[in-house]
Amino acid sequence: MREIELKFKVDDLEKLVQKLISLGCEISDYKVQNDTIYVANLDKTESVLGSIFLRVRKVNDQVELTFKKQSANISESQEIEFGVSDYDKANAFLKALGYKEWVRVNKKRRTTKINDINICFDEVEKLGSFIELEYLASDNDSNNYEDKLFALAESLDIAPTKLVNKHYDTMIAELKD
Repeated sequence: MREIELKFKVDDLEKLVQKLISLGCEISDYKVQNDTIYVANLDKTESVLGSIFLRVRKVNDQVELTFKKQSANISESQEIEFGVSDYDKANAFLKALGYKEWVRVNKKRRTTKINDINICFDEVEKLGSFIELEYLASDNDSNNYEDKLFALAESLDIAPTKLVNKHYDTMIAELKD
């Protein structure tokens, strides 16, 4: 599965939520997500072509394990995600494989969908408020869906200058530097 995602920093998340409600979207309840991100080498954490990041995510009482491999385009990655039964064992498993804990990302998220685009409203600890527009494409679908995502952002009055070309984990890691 290919994930094409654009992220925008926003000042008034609630205004965007209300706009999407007015368009007929149903907004989910808040989910608290606690992510622990792993890398093979703590000296090579830049998100470049071929970079691999592993994530253990706890969402309320559920746990997911995710593999992400960065594509040449910063807004796209290969993603494999599945549920696991135990948060602590998932973390221990990745450490046993030799992966190193890099950073933790804690956020509150609400979601909706408009047509075939997933929308996430994120309040990220230490970083602030963001909206993510995401399209999931099959691996053999070579279309570039960024234009479609930018068009949605424009229709929501999100300025292109608010685009953020970094992942939350990278932004939090940069706070430590």
